[in-house]
Amino acid sequence: MSNAKPDSGGSSKDAWWADPRVSDYLMLFTYVVGGAGIALGIYGLTRGGGPKAVHYALPLVVGAVGVLALIRHAVFHVSDARRAGVDSDPFYMIELGFANGAIGILALVAFFGSWGVASEIALMLTYALYLGLAFFLFFARVRYKGFDGGKILGICMWLLQVGFMFYFGIAAAIAAKVSPF
Repeated sequence: MSNAKPDSGGSSKDAWWADPRVSDYLMLFTYVVGGAGIALGIYGLTRGGGPKAVHYALPLVVGAVGVLALIRHAVFHVSDARRAGVDSDPFYMIELGFANGAIGILALVAFFGSWGVASEIALMLTYALYLGLAFFLFFARVRYKGFDGGKILGICMWLLQVGFMFYFGIAAAIAAKVSPF
């Protein structure tokens, strides 16, 4: 095993763990999966309203996206920190991965375990709120450090996913008469 550091410019067999391209590809795959989940949610709206939208979207837009975020943030934490431009202390990425993964795994368990519409709504809205609050942290960092325009796709997908998750969740809660709606 090499003693070279993972960021030593590719001389170590472990260097790919720190290569931001790995997280770029995982992030792109996350956009595709999240987009497919949004499409299924929109399809669900046409087939039965909000509850169907949440049910159809949940396994992809919360479950798979959460598990992919767990892999990206926790397994490839150095790579992901570099991708996100926060490589001064990449270990907090692991905590982000655990939070995303916990919500994502529970969403998959709720879906495949038929926990019902109320739990699916709760998980959809929880993840929407979590990602929405994370966006405000990102926005605060952009205001502080400046924005180079290189992450437009990510910002658009982030906002679309959060917006649709809130829409699906609130529409489902209203239709299912889940309190406080």
